[in-house]
Amino acid sequence: MGGDHSRSDSEGEATGLGLGRMLGFELGLGVLALLLAWAFGVSFAGQFGGGWAGTLLFGMLGTVPMLALLVGLECSNAAWVEALRGFVRRHLIPLFQGVGPSGVFLLALSAGVCEELLFRGVIQTGLAGPFGPWPALLLASLLFGLAHAMTRAYFVLTTVMGLYLGLLQIWTGSLLVPMLVHFLYDWVALAWLLRGRRVAP
Repeated sequence: MGGDHSRSDSEGEATGLGLGRMLGFELGLGVLALLLAWAFGVSFAGQFGGGWAGTLLFGMLGTVPMLALLVGLECSNAAWVEALRGFVRRHLIPLFQGVGPSGVFLLALSAGVCEELLFRGVIQTGLAGPFGPWPALLLASLLFGLAHAMTRAYFVLTTVMGLYLGLLQIWTGSLLVPMLVHFLYDWVALAWLLRGRRVAP
């Protein structure tokens, strides 16, 4: 009994430590975004427009294609998808094991806000001035993919996701839309992952 309690306590501490590190990493990206914006004179003025009703509508509709990709990959038996699925099972699931619903929500929210603030709000917006919107979109998406390049397949998929999120920012003129889409996608994907199912990135 005592051994079970101590094992349970140590597992809880490990889970809390892992969750804290992941949240700290995402928040660190947010701080980096603010520092880069200050250093290079990137303004957030006008990046959060569009109104809440429009943001919610575009955000929910914009999540559908990414969730469709998730389901498509989940149903695929292609060799590269199976390899990616094995990588997720071996290396990613252990990182999130034991994280509860509130932890999943916080991780998805912090990733959606902080990663979009950095890659779309600062990098893509900042590069659009000297290079134009389309080269900026491509460069920011490649950097987004490189930041997630745990495997070549994961790099390609996250680069495509970065292109899509960047296009949403261009089309809607609001950083809030890709933030919401990123958050909703991560929330669903993480919840699915932690239910023990096979899952895409």
